[in-house]
Amino acid sequence: MIVPLLTAKTSFAYHDDKIIDDIHLFDETFLDINSNDFRKSLDLVWLDTLSGWRMGGGSISTDYLFLQTHLKLNHQLSEKFELGLDLEQVDFYSQANVETPLLYMDVYPFAAADIGLSFLGTAAVDKRQSDLGFAVTIGRRPRNYIRLSWLSVDHYFNEKNSIDDAYYQKSGDQFLLQGSYLPASQWRIFFDLEKRTPIDFIFDNQISRFQSEFYNYRIGVIHHIDRDQFAGVNARTMRYVKSLAETASDESQDVDYQMLDMYWVKVIDRESELTVGLRYDDFNEQFYDRQNPANDYNYQLETLQAYLSLHHDYVIHQAWGLGVYAGWSERGKRYPAAANQDEVNDGVQAQLRVSWEYHSADKSSRLVFNFGLNLDDLSNDPGDGGGIYFQTQF
Repeated sequence: MIVPLLTAKTSFAYHDDKIIDDIHLFDETFLDINSNDFRKSLDLVWLDTLSGWRMGGGSISTDYLFLQTHLKLNHQLSEKFELGLDLEQVDFYSQANVETPLLYMDVYPFAAADIGLSFLGTAAVDKRQSDLGFAVTIGRRPRNYIRLSWLSVDHYFNEKNSIDDAYYQKSGDQFLLQGSYLPASQWRIFFDLEKRTPIDFIFDNQISRFQSEFYNYRIGVIHHIDRDQFAGVNARTMRYVKSLAETASDESQDVDYQMLDMYWVKVIDRESELTVGLRYDDFNEQFYDRQNPANDYNYQLETLQAYLSLHHDYVIHQAWGLGVYAGWSERGKRYPAAANQDEVNDGVQAQLRVSWEYHSADKSSRLVFNFGLNLDDLSNDPGDGGGIYFQTQF
């Protein structure tokens, strides 16, 4: 999945839920995510989109879905003023509350220089949950710019909380460095580096405490080989550390995730597109129960997959697609305590994806339905779920 170019707050995995996440991953999870994700050519379009909406998801088991949403709105009042809204949320290993859109106002006061100053914030009925921040931008989105943002999350919580005695001992700040740079006509580099400083939240009973720290770094490189083909590399690293101490429990969780995706896209003719790629995912969770160490465990899901997909427009407004995703997956849950038996499962995972697309006449809006077949166990378990996604530019 390509690294999105964002204009404000991101929410790849961070959310304000003050809980220990219940992880739901399976042997074929990263194949399911990759097969139901947006095509690389659509990601390329999204990089240059200032106003648009994309949403999609796919089945990763009989009970759980992978979901992603991104809404970007941008309106230029003049050469000096821009208003906008940004909302992104991607849930793949646990469920999170729906994020609040981030609003921004960009001001470019100097006619001779593209240096922008921005005011950021979220609007919430409960003012305790409002965020407030600022940003500085050199250049103009979506190309050849760099932007540094600071956001104070739940900025007014301690001041406005008249409901109970809960408070932030450390409220935490969110820093975001984003940019896109074209060093030559054939190359593009883009990045999104998000860091959340530690938070320390005391609950109403004055005994329970939640602490967390988070970062999510994403970077991508695209090389346009010629007008009919391009290649790229996307990398991501994320870590989310949490601890929750309550009267009857004291638990902590350390989630660490890395992804590397290398791909090549070839336009065969005006109606067909071929994508070939290699992707690696490594997800790790360390769980600690300080009151009952026998419950401690280390969980890992590691997948290396190769994939090939073909997209073909066969009539006006309609297209079909085929994709094959195959690789090696290893999933394990290991217990430091000798009394518990480790759980390890590894093997080949393979999937065939069949797609049908309906798009607008100018192809700026696309609705895609995916259907999966389980190639590694076709006789006993042929169905491998499905997915749907939609992308449009305003």
